[in-house]
Amino acid sequence: MKKDLNVRPYRPTFVKELSDGDMDRRYESCRALLDTFSNAVSRSKVLFSDECAIYCSARDRNMVFWSKENPNFTQDLEHNPPHVMIWAGMTSDYLTGPYFFDGPVNAASYSAMLETWLIPQLRDRGLLDDVWLQHDGATAHFALSVRDVLNESFPGRWIGRGSPTSPAPLP
Repeated sequence: MKKDLNVRPYRPTFVKELSDGDMDRRYESCRALLDTFSNAVSRSKVLFSDECAIYCSARDRNMVFWSKENPNFTQDLEHNPPHVMIWAGMTSDYLTGPYFFDGPVNAASYSAMLETWLIPQLRDRGLLDDVWLQHDGATAHFALSVRDVLNESFPGRWIGRGSPTSPAPLP
């Protein structure tokens, strides 16, 4: 198709919009974190974590459009298609997880995962008093009840929206 029709393959872009101030806040956060974790030993104590949704929908992410020019095609994502949420974390030395959420990830389910699964695992490994938990700014992570659990179990040692290490308040 490239040779005979002079067209190229283009994939649609799946987008989530960022606000104007996101870049500045991200830069400030990165500078503050680099200052906090200035050497490899301190960086090895950060437990990087995230959730992943495994979708049960017919949406095809391998779709390709053949065109002479980039169509700049974007596709809105279906709101709440059937899926399973999985959480995992890792440091430079070990993996934690996976943890499968039974239903949606919200303040209650995330707090329950922390209190009944992650914190006991870290305590059993002797890591709870030394590890820094990093998570993103998802709505469930920012809930006051979740921040209370984090402040109690990781006092001054968690990274995310609303954390003690945030360089500036976030909306």
